[in-house]
Amino acid sequence: VRARLRVKTERGARAYHKIWNTIAIIRGARWPDEWVVVGGHRDAWGPGARDNVSGTVAVLETARAFAVLAQSGLRPARTLLFATWDAEEWGLIGSTEWVEELEDSLAAHAVAYINEDGTFSGPTFTGGASPALKPLIRDAARVVPDPTGPGSVYDVWLRRNKGDTAALTLGNLGGGSDFAGFYHHLGIPSGGIGFDGPDGIYHSMYDSYDWMSRFGDPGYAAHRAGAQLVSVILGRLANADILPLDYAAFGSEMSALVAQLDSGLARKPWTVSTQGLKDALDRFTGVARVFNTARDGAAGIDSARAARVNRALMQVERRLTRPEGLVSRPWYRSLQFASDLDNGYATMAFPTVNEAIRYADAATVEREIADLIA
Repeated sequence: VRARLRVKTERGARAYHKIWNTIAIIRGARWPDEWVVVGGHRDAWGPGARDNVSGTVAVLETARAFAVLAQSGLRPARTLLFATWDAEEWGLIGSTEWVEELEDSLAAHAVAYINEDGTFSGPTFTGGASPALKPLIRDAARVVPDPTGPGSVYDVWLRRNKGDTAALTLGNLGGGSDFAGFYHHLGIPSGGIGFDGPDGIYHSMYDSYDWMSRFGDPGYAAHRAGAQLVSVILGRLANADILPLDYAAFGSEMSALVAQLDSGLARKPWTVSTQGLKDALDRFTGVARVFNTARDGAAGIDSARAARVNRALMQVERRLTRPEGLVSRPWYRSLQFASDLDNGYATMAFPTVNEAIRYADAATVEREIADLIA
């Protein structure tokens, strides 16, 4: 077979294109200076029914639901921001420019970011988030009907895993989507949910309305459940007296992930120990459990005290960033997770240490472990 390929390149002034983000805001009634942000990218390589019309319509439907409530006098306690991003497929440009431009405001006001990207194309519930948001996502799954049923999303998820609650895992955030600016650059807790299935249409002309209607999500039941889940997650983040960020769950998961460092170190002829990091995480998790108990037992907390507590909660993952960033990538400031340096989609925990182990730099491993402990 002889194939002809025509290539068109854009250089100089022709290579510049205007892009647009859209931002809608519902101002909070009780804590307007605390922001919950939800977004999804609007651009696509082809028709983009899955990636990312499905995520965009979840954002729009969630916005519509909260707008109806606001028009009836039920405004959220915190401010909600609904975003559609442009130029995600060209390197997360729309969301990254917005985050960098509003860095100081987001660092001061953002509670969490929920990202919906290529999310609804099958019956199987999935998700990924900061470990601090995972209990909230699991709880939200208990109150939304599953698109295949019977029962809630949680019920079907549990049956699929033969009743093993320990198997109800959610992923950690690596790279490849618009959470990066919020999570990896600024340390804002982030997450997202979806319903997946086999597709084979990624970034192709076949990612179309016809494919979605016939194969991906006939009847659009997964789209409906996804928008409901996003709405419940946003509602709980927006209206809880004390933010539903679970740092006991965060500490437990990060403690378990130290095993990855131990595995890498075992293959090196070094005497580097992670015990200090384990001890620090144990202290962190213990304090978080005491806090959770106090939060669960609190009743009728006044707005001023709640605001003080929430400001402290909002700083936890900010403080796991550093201004100079990772050794390999200064823009990535978070020390908890990053995209894998050798695979932009994959997740790497404790990236400063894991990268140093990978590239056999014992001095950097010891320095970075000490930094994490601090």
